[in-house]
Amino acid sequence: MPESLELPEVQDKKSESLKLVLSVLPAFLIGMAFGLGKIVRDCSLTCNVGYELSPLAIIAAGIIAIPISAMTVRLAIRLGYPRWQVWNLAAIAISFFVFWFAAYSIVTRYPSGVETSVSAHSGNLPVRLIYLGFFVWLGGVSVVFSPNIKRTIYKLYDSRERPKALALSTAAFISGGLAGSFVATFTIPAIMDKFDLRYELARDTLMLGMGILILLTIPVFVIISRLYPRDFFGSQNVDPTEAQLSIFPGTSRINLGNSIRLIASDSKLKQMAGLILMRGMADTVLLYLFYWLVTEQTPSTNGRTVFFADFYIVLNASTLLLLVFGTNRMINRVGLILALLILPFTLLLGTSYLIVQTLIVVAYVLRIVDSALEQSLYSQSLDRVILQVDESQAPSVRPVFHGLAPRIGRGLGAICVLILTFGIGVTFQQMSVFFLAILVLWTLTVFSLRPHLRSV
Repeated sequence: MPESLELPEVQDKKSESLKLVLSVLPAFLIGMAFGLGKIVRDCSLTCNVGYELSPLAIIAAGIIAIPISAMTVRLAIRLGYPRWQVWNLAAIAISFFVFWFAAYSIVTRYPSGVETSVSAHSGNLPVRLIYLGFFVWLGGVSVVFSPNIKRTIYKLYDSRERPKALALSTAAFISGGLAGSFVATFTIPAIMDKFDLRYELARDTLMLGMGILILLTIPVFVIISRLYPRDFFGSQNVDPTEAQLSIFPGTSRINLGNSIRLIASDSKLKQMAGLILMRGMADTVLLYLFYWLVTEQTPSTNGRTVFFADFYIVLNASTLLLLVFGTNRMINRVGLILALLILPFTLLLGTSYLIVQTLIVVAYVLRIVDSALEQSLYSQSLDRVILQVDESQAPSVRPVFHGLAPRIGRGLGAICVLILTFGIGVTFQQMSVFFLAILVLWTLTVFSLRPHLRSV
């Protein structure tokens, strides 16, 4: 075959390879940064703050997620998505450097670590506040990470290719988290030994790594914008003003309030939002149960940092294995409804056993199963559900579904936990029964969506 006939095929392969690299690289870097952040978040909460205050931190994260989501929708239109993307990622990266400096400045004033009992913290309030602030801020800015990653997929791939591309970016995100856990496992003990640092100071160096990794994503997103110049709505032929007016008659712009009104006016969108809210509530309660047992059954020393690093290694490796062994094929085979049901049904079985045997290993396995299935099978199924949203509605509802709605669900779960623990004073088993009730409601919400979904 003449060389001239082969060149277009070679160019097409290079173009597809470039698109693949550009879609998975930001996901990997953000996943690695978030993986480091979750270790700092979980360890500082249980070691330096007290798990009892985790519901307050989750509520606060949900509250600040609202203005962040509002700015995400509004500034992306006003500034143009490429410019907004660069500025918001740069601001997030700088914030992690600021948190590291603040934590270093405050923690070094105290001669020893902070105990995990809430009543023991009266003399270390500044330390508690800085780590609570980090927990809240990480939860708040996480609403920006998912739209950044998923919007890249919407931009690079057409509707037929998006499910596979979303699965690949999810695998890249999880691989980044796995890499971050390995880095933390080996570097934190080494830093402690080499520089003779307390475990808080060694652990908090992960914040610096987070900032650097987020900064590295910026040139990748700039390259994407230069090579694939599409507007916010993902098409070169869509006029933004006309698109907004078709979605919101009588208005001149998209904003968070209009997006929520659109969801409230559509029965399918309301049920989808309900599904995301129930998932968020379940996530909060399970996380609280896990923190509860970790605090009671794991020593409050530098070993807890390694514990969480090892935990996220197992979690991310399990999730990656599920993705490798054909998540999309499984969804195609069993259908969206069954794929969405597997996670709550599995948690129902596991929680029933946890009520009988209150052991950390049971909660450990439950959290791994929950996160692994959620990030692989469940999230891929939910992405397909969201992809079925009408294209005229998508620019408004996707930022809410990907960012704000999960945070509201977690906030509602946190309010319930606060009422049950501080108001009523329930036992661990009683909290587990409440979690079981949430799982039943979650399962029923999945069934309610069945008439609205197209087959896969």
